[in-house]
Amino acid sequence: PELYEYSQRAKTPEFIQEFRKRAKIEPKNAELKRFHGLDRAKGYGLRSIRIQAKLTALAVNLKRIAKLVSASKGLSSFILRFLFCRVQINLPDGLWVTARAA
Repeated sequence: PELYEYSQRAKTPEFIQEFRKRAKIEPKNAELKRFHGLDRAKGYGLRSIRIQAKLTALAVNLKRIAKLVSASKGLSSFILRFLFCRVQINLPDGLWVTARAA
């Protein structure tokens, strides 16, 4: 009966809409796991895992930004300086890490 209920729920428009959102996110999660080390914890405790996940997401986002910037060579240096002037990471327990671009 539970399987039947699930199969009937899977036919509803709400389920299909949610599944489409998930289908867009899954390849990004797979990239984080397969190529950037989120398949294995590098430290102990939830705090360490949160820091690892945030730094991994930051690295992947920076890769994507670099790819976009290199693809569109018409961007002005002003916009690039604005995008890369400062990166702040909010770590657990209210800690902030600030990095300035060179």
